Amino acid sequence: MRRLIPVLSIALAALVAGCGTNSGDPAATAPTPTPTKLDPVATIQQAMERSLSGTLTMDASVKAGPNAITMTGKIDPVAKALEVTGKMPEPVEARLIADTAYLKMDSLGGDKPWTKLDLTKLKPGSSLRQSFDLKSQTGIVGGIVSAEETGGGRYTGTADLDKAAAAAGTDGGMREGIESSAKLAKDPKAIPFEATVDADGRLTALSYTIATKTLGDLVSDIRMSGFGEPVSVTAPPAKDIEAAPEEMYKYF
Repeated sequence: MRRLIPVLSIALAALVAGCGTNSGDPAATAPTPTPTKLDPVATIQQAMERSLSGTLTMDASVKAGPNAITMTGKIDPVAKALEVTGKMPEPVEARLIADTAYLKMDSLGGDKPWTKLDLTKLKPGSSLRQSFDLKSQTGIVGGIVSAEETGGGRYTGTADLDKAAAAAGTDGGMREGIESSAKLAKDPKAIPFEATVDADGRLTALSYTIATKTLGDLVSDIRMSGFGEPVSVTAPPAKDIEAAPEEMYKYF
């Protein structure tokens, strides 16, 4: 199941905003200009950026055969705050406040329910660090090579993981996460996806399937809603927190 986490890392957050129009000559004799419509690839990329420009709720899942990771999170990208609950397959809770993460998982052990981690101490390519980086969650969008609108704001197309990795930033391990998924894929240059853009130009759904060499199909699905709703993330009670041991940083 740990091998699914890098894929989830490109399956959960970030990218580009708005639809532009061309302004015409205001003279009475000039014809009324037709607004410029972005091509489908640019539409999807800009819609993702618009979705992540403020607070939102994100539901994400990655499935591989009988195994699945599911997560629901309240997110404030600007404040770098995140509160997530999910199953991997054991129940997990996570909170992020700036560069401090709090994890609650039985498998972590410890004497207290919550483990506190300093994300700056994790390796750049850490799968855990990628999971908390919103941009790494939707890095596949940067690799879209073809798309077509099928009606009702829905799009289908293909993405190139190698292109997505080349376009990705290096902060937070985004590039490393995409490269890890590309290594798993049978054909990293042709990943089929589906996306939905709402009337306000925001991406509300993104799903894609990576056919892998050894794990079967990895099916990722992301849903976004609750745009602009208040998000408040606080640390767990101090009595319930213990600092992560140094060996945990090596593990992740």
